[in-house]
Amino acid sequence: MDVTMRLVGTLRRFAAGMLLALLAASPVFADDGETLERIHGRGFLICGLRSGVSGISFSDPQGHLDGFLVDVCRVFAAATLGNAQAIRVVRLPEKPQEFSAVEKHEVDIALTTTTWTFSRDLSHDIEFLMPLLHDGQGFAIHGDGTPPPLDRLGARTVCVKTATTTVRNLEDHIRKSDLPWTMRTFQTLDEALQAFLAHECDLLTTDRTVLVTSLAGYRKAGMGIHIYPDVISREPLTPYIARGDRNWYDIARWVLHAIVLADARGVTSADVQAGRIPDDSELHRMLGHAGTAARNLGLPDDWALQVLAQVGNYGEIFERNLGIPYGMDRGLNKPWTQGGLLYAPPFR
Repeated sequence: MDVTMRLVGTLRRFAAGMLLALLAASPVFADDGETLERIHGRGFLICGLRSGVSGISFSDPQGHLDGFLVDVCRVFAAATLGNAQAIRVVRLPEKPQEFSAVEKHEVDIALTTTTWTFSRDLSHDIEFLMPLLHDGQGFAIHGDGTPPPLDRLGARTVCVKTATTTVRNLEDHIRKSDLPWTMRTFQTLDEALQAFLAHECDLLTTDRTVLVTSLAGYRKAGMGIHIYPDVISREPLTPYIARGDRNWYDIARWVLHAIVLADARGVTSADVQAGRIPDDSELHRMLGHAGTAARNLGLPDDWALQVLAQVGNYGEIFERNLGIPYGMDRGLNKPWTQGGLLYAPPFR
């Protein structure tokens, strides 16, 4: 009898331990409105970024945060708090730990050069919003002048960051094109970049936007580096949030739609500050005359007005960080009205 009771007690303790372990491993979903409530309570927005990518997210010599994705972080702060400067940036770890940090609500939104893929969408408790940069994987090579086409280079070594869609795209491209290339993988993009600059590899591959911005200084200094116009993949670089809080998901999507619509209509920060708003009913609804729609989300009526006045539309953000400093063409990152892929649903 004593043996039986001890066995039952052991089984109960084992079952309780297993239950606790399962609960600890389960995702902790936020309730509707919980994220916005946290933002209001602390008085600032927390954005997860990856620093050190010129033009995208970096610190200038004075230590000030700058870049395309930093400005997008400010867009969300302007919408939710009325203050574009009320942000705090957390540097996210490398993938796949990046996704875990978001799932644990260590940040309110992740703004990294992360590609929205099928496996990531289904394997992590995150919600992708809408692509902010439509990019593609490109290649840089040493040498002056115009090098041979990629498929005629012969045996080459390629520097690439591991544990990313980049390395899988490269593997697929080598196999499909039957190229005599050898890969050298690195834990970080900076390690791959430094190896390429030291001529340890013939080619460097990553998103073409990152190639252009990261290599701009070296090319300007006279280092012979050619960036191919070719891309071998589709890379919709997309911000994402933790799954569960539908209210925050709706807010985040419509905030991005607002800067896209303003870009399509040609309404700039200067226009809003000067009160030059076109006689456009959709714009007027977006900028504060939408009835109870904004209030149902927990946003003030003038949230979009604050976004445009303090930060600007999508085109302004792109040109300020990527177009003017690096001569980068918007390409697919134009609004649908100009033949691009950026599309805003109707504000009605």
